[in-house]
Amino acid sequence: VSYASASTTNNAAEYRGLLNGLRQAARYRHRGLHVVGDSKLIITHLSRRRPPKAPHFRDIYEQCRALAGQLQITSWTHHLRQFNKMADALTNIAMDTRTSTQ
Repeated sequence: VSYASASTTNNAAEYRGLLNGLRQAARYRHRGLHVVGDSKLIITHLSRRRPPKAPHFRDIYEQCRALAGQLQITSWTHHLRQFNKMADALTNIAMDTRTSTQ
């Protein structure tokens, strides 16, 4: 998933992508998932159960935490962005075309 908007920050897009993925997992009733992401900030927030300091991320953080509990997330792992070529390609497409994809 990639989101394009003149006002969307990288962290906001990362959180929205995670929330969308968790919602899809819930929709298909997956359980016991391992979440791997290339946003160290977001993985740290969720794995340590520490809400973000930025107030505008707290609502989406709470939504992610609620879904994580429902999905019985077993681990949160940070994966270096340089090894995540598919996500990087989607990000570049969104930035170049200013369109969102899934």
